[in-house]
Amino acid sequence: MPEPDPGAAAARYAAAGRMDEAAREIELAIRAHPQNPGLRKQAAEIYASLGDSEKAIGQLESAVRMKPSDPELWILLGEIEAARENTSDAYVAFRRGAELAPEDIRAVSGLALAADRLGFEEEAEAAYERWTQLENAAGGDAPPKRN
Repeated sequence: MPEPDPGAAAARYAAAGRMDEAAREIELAIRAHPQNPGLRKQAAEIYASLGDSEKAIGQLESAVRMKPSDPELWILLGEIEAARENTSDAYVAFRRGAELAPEDIRAVSGLALAADRLGFEEEAEAAYERWTQLENAAGGDAPPKRN
């Protein structure tokens, strides 16, 4: 019999929009399974939705230490840092995410925007070009023009 998902209760509360209860349940799950990076990512998403960026980032930093090769962790970290307008940390996270998942449009677009804001001209240009390629391959819209 498979082990039940330790984050299931938190996921049910989150799906119902009951984020305070979701946060309580994910904390219980993390206490029971402290080395589970998936639970840490789930916690980060819950805390981010509650507007608690500090807790979200703390959970992601723990998850990244456990599983540094997971691009999703890096991309989510970049998204949260970008939302906080912490461009330097967002850049680092998106850069690592794009290295691990060069086909992921979220990583590449995040890298392009962060590198552009930081004035890293060549890197921004290359990332915008890659973003355009990914959008074209997906049949999507062209990325925004560089600043």
